Amino acid sequence: MAETSSKFALGRHRGPDPEVDDNVEKGVSLEKTETTRTQKIRRHWGRFWFCYCFASLIFLIIFLPIFFTLIIPAIAQRVVDDSNLVLVRADVMQPRPESVVLTIESALKLPLSVPVRIEPIALQLFNRDTKQEHGDSNGTFGTVFLPKDVIDGNTTLGVTDQLTPLDVEQWTKYVENVVFMEHAPLSVWGQTNSFLGVLKSFVTMDKDIKQNTLNSFAGFSIEDSTILFPPKDDGTNLIANATLPNPSVLTLEIGKTVLDLKSGDLLIGNATIDNLILRPGNHSSPVHGILDLGVLISNLGDVIRTQRDSLTNGYLSLDTVGRSATYDGVEVPYYTKALQNLTMTAQVPIAGLLKNTLRNLIGGNATNLASNLEDSGVDLSSVLDNFRGSDAEKKLKGMVNKRSVDQFVNHPEKREMMLNLLEAFL
Repeated sequence: MAETSSKFALGRHRGPDPEVDDNVEKGVSLEKTETTRTQKIRRHWGRFWFCYCFASLIFLIIFLPIFFTLIIPAIAQRVVDDSNLVLVRADVMQPRPESVVLTIESALKLPLSVPVRIEPIALQLFNRDTKQEHGDSNGTFGTVFLPKDVIDGNTTLGVTDQLTPLDVEQWTKYVENVVFMEHAPLSVWGQTNSFLGVLKSFVTMDKDIKQNTLNSFAGFSIEDSTILFPPKDDGTNLIANATLPNPSVLTLEIGKTVLDLKSGDLLIGNATIDNLILRPGNHSSPVHGILDLGVLISNLGDVIRTQRDSLTNGYLSLDTVGRSATYDGVEVPYYTKALQNLTMTAQVPIAGLLKNTLRNLIGGNATNLASNLEDSGVDLSSVLDNFRGSDAEKKLKGMVNKRSVDQFVNHPEKREMMLNLLEAFL
């Protein structure tokens, strides 16, 4: 009875507690233990998981629209801006006063190793400087329409034989840049949708395609020039080959091109290229024209003074200035304007001119040199009178007459020997 009552007694001497004694015997410590980090996180998550889920939902609601409407398009636009666009080929054919037929191929390389699909795009071709001066609505001289495509690595984009209406003013300016500049850029602008997998982005292509251009036809030359005696029925008395270097990838169909020939400021004739097509590289085109021998003879003193330095070095310096360009009988104004502002100087070797002229004179059916010269309107005595005053001219006048010329033409052995000697000397 005493033991039972002591169990429930209050105070410090209430006796032993059987439950405590049992725990001590079982090895259970009553000391406070440290909670691990994992336990704290688990306990915290258990108490506040709903708050975290709610906050994550709010974050996604705000972030995802920003990600898909701003971040992804910005990344796609940056990829387009960093891409490399190179002009591989450009053919400008069938020039009309207000249109051309374009073939354009350009290589586009994206800094990605995954395929990107693009929708059709209307690509504007424009002059960058004009657009910057007058705003986005100006500067465009033509538009090409690219079909949908997949860009994977280095991909070729372009159009083939597309009839392209022109803004003549802006196209004329671009043509002048191509003719006179060494590196006239081709500026392009367009907008389209691109797809990276299922991710859609609206991108703008605004680039300047670097290219080599005509640089005023540096290296222009006239070769194989020959004066015809007598002239042809249409008055042609000059034939030659003209080389207009084209360091670009452009193929330009110009059409019938007429050039004026000048010695200094003196107009001495004209030259025509019937169907001029400028292809990449150095290609010669046949030239035929009319050399006004009467003007040359009448102004021989001025010509010699103008050509003094050139003659000393064994060649003639002829300036060619464009007069007109026509295609299918219709003048092409933008080419005509560019050619009229272009002066090309060619050095014509005197040796080659004399050699070719003499061989043409005595070859074929030409059997009377003096008669041919007279038929061409050339008076030998008048020509020699222009050199009057020196012993050399007097000797030359005594040597050149109808009899000596006839003997030279009618003796093939002497003729060939003299020609070979002249050719070797020249």
